[in-house]
Amino acid sequence: MIYLDSLDIRASKEAGYPLSLPLFENTPRVAFTKPVCILCGENGSGKTTLLELLAAKLKALRIGKQTQSEKQTAFHQAARLCKITQRGKYTRCFYFSAEDFSRYLDDLHRMKEEARQELAAVERDYKGRSAYARSQGSLPYQRALAEIDSQYSRSLEESSHGEGFLSFFQSRILQKGLYLMDEPEGALSYANQLSLMALMDIAIKNESQIIMATHSPVLSSFPGAQLLSVTGHGLEETTYDRLDSLSFLNYYLRNREKVLQDAGIDGKI
Repeated sequence: MIYLDSLDIRASKEAGYPLSLPLFENTPRVAFTKPVCILCGENGSGKTTLLELLAAKLKALRIGKQTQSEKQTAFHQAARLCKITQRGKYTRCFYFSAEDFSRYLDDLHRMKEEARQELAAVERDYKGRSAYARSQGSLPYQRALAEIDSQYSRSLEESSHGEGFLSFFQSRILQKGLYLMDEPEGALSYANQLSLMALMDIAIKNESQIIMATHSPVLSSFPGAQLLSVTGHGLEETTYDRLDSLSFLNYYLRNREKVLQDAGIDGKI
């Protein structure tokens, strides 16, 4: 299902960041033609910037607590100058990134550690008082720990980073959802990237739409996906066999020793 049909970008140097970037000056319109659209390109090409603009325009939910930075303010202002065309109604829009997920796990660990420290302080400060007094003093922190475990799942802390990301994404797959994903391979092995693709397939079969930015030749191979090559000159429809990331990987695997030698890497310690 395609809910977000297109994004019209009113870019100009006067508009300021991010609409002053060459990518947007050269991209008046982005059309999404498949339920899965994959944005491919080098670091700094603008893939994440385009996703951030979409997230701001769509008011997408994000992982964890978000602070309104100067950069986020710029994206929200830019979003007001852009127009989206939709068909149908999605239930909810999520924005996922490996960076947000890492920060989310750090915040989760910090909140639980603070609650445990407060419980230890209650045991120390209430020593000699009644069991009822101790239970009342510890109640807010016990409740905080229970709420965190029930809402976010204790298994997230006990899982590997990649397994936790997959579990988090799986728990948020809704029928008729719209998902923006920024370089999720940062949290995933190649095997777990295949697992993510299986979850994406489930989402698509549940009438969802996915727009993803990635360097991964594995994730880019999602069957039937629309592939857009992102450069400073704009966006261009491409095919899997023409992806720069795939070409480089194939060349490297065939010429590993030469590539390492040309890069000055001899492995001598």
